[in-house]
Amino acid sequence: MGFLSNLFGGNKEDKALREALARIHRILDDEKFQMELVHPEMKAMLESAPAYDKDPNGTGPFGFIETNPIPVNGPIGQLAYLSRLETQSGQRILFHRLGAIGTVDVFEAVSFNGAEWFILFVDLYHPRRSRLTPDGFRFTKDVAQFSGFHKFCENFPYDFVEKKASERESGLSMAYIAISKVSDQIQNRAFNRPLAHKAKLDLVKSRLSSFQSQ
Repeated sequence: MGFLSNLFGGNKEDKALREALARIHRILDDEKFQMELVHPEMKAMLESAPAYDKDPNGTGPFGFIETNPIPVNGPIGQLAYLSRLETQSGQRILFHRLGAIGTVDVFEAVSFNGAEWFILFVDLYHPRRSRLTPDGFRFTKDVAQFSGFHKFCENFPYDFVEKKASERESGLSMAYIAISKVSDQIQNRAFNRPLAHKAKLDLVKSRLSSFQSQ
């Protein structure tokens, strides 16, 4: 009976799990579905914007300066893109939104092992996300579950568990990485900002025009 049950679709619990996993996959990968999750007015704005991998008029290092930000498709597109990044040594990143400079969102990021820190600039007003990566990064081959937030984290990244739990109301919690991916690093206090990064962070914070989360 067990075999026949699975062969012909499984029980209700199996079906519910498959549906939940399919929804998570769409949240992570389906750009059109990601667009459906934003406010209709914002969706119309994104759809009317140009679609490109890199601003043809951008200046400076791609992704590392507000004059050449990474184009993505809305707030969920931000999460999907940044969660796909990994360093050349294979380290994925945790991230949070510091605020914005004009219409460009500014994110602080750190590698899972705590060794490398970054400031990344992202333009969310586009119909799709870029297929390019900033220098020093590549796209992970892992399932790119979300590993950061489009809101400010006061105690980044040590408040990751708390912030992930807060996404239950939005329905995104299941799309996040397992806590076990970073629990040891958090417990061992592996995340310490280098002095050079702190200086860059202070400079960027002084230039922010908005601190509100999307």
